[in-house]
Amino acid sequence: MGRTVLPFTQELYREEASWAPFRRALRKEDRELLDDLFAAARIHTAACAFAGRPVPFEAILVSMLLEQRRAMRELELKLEALEMKG
Repeated sequence: MGRTVLPFTQELYREEASWAPFRRALRKEDRELLDDLFAAARIHTAACAFAGRPVPFEAILVSMLLEQRRAMRELELKLEALEMKG
């Protein structure tokens, strides 16, 4: 019996490849942002696999949002620190 479910890392690369036409239509700077989003999703592949979502892209999107939220929190903390100084 073979493996019937792709490892999540392969699922993520398959999903990223499926967005290639969309990526090609973007401006260069937007392509870099899209690449950053998929890179952020790769940080959480273990959690995505564990989530066992029937639609893997849901876990990929939540991973992207999580990293975006982390970046916003870091910027908020830096802004607060700057406001306290001056």
